Amino acid sequence: MIGRLAISRFPKDDEFLDSSVDVTAVGVDALADLVGIVPDELVGDVPLTEEHAERVRQLTGITLDLETYDYFLDPGSG
Repeated sequence: MIGRLAISRFPKDDEFLDSSVDVTAVGVDALADLVGIVPDELVGDVPLTEEHAERVRQLTGITLDLETYDYFLDPGSG
């Protein structure tokens, strides 16, 4: 069961986490739908791309700077 959902950000030229924002309050169903994955199959980091950017902003208020960073939906166990 997913206990926490975050959007994690990594600089494109680095493999180390730059920041992570808890987006659990948005809901598993909405975020799974965003990335086209059934909630029960939402495991591991899911890359967020340009096709997700506007919906991410609508759901979370987070604007993705895809030229500078790679973003991932990061489901964690609770």
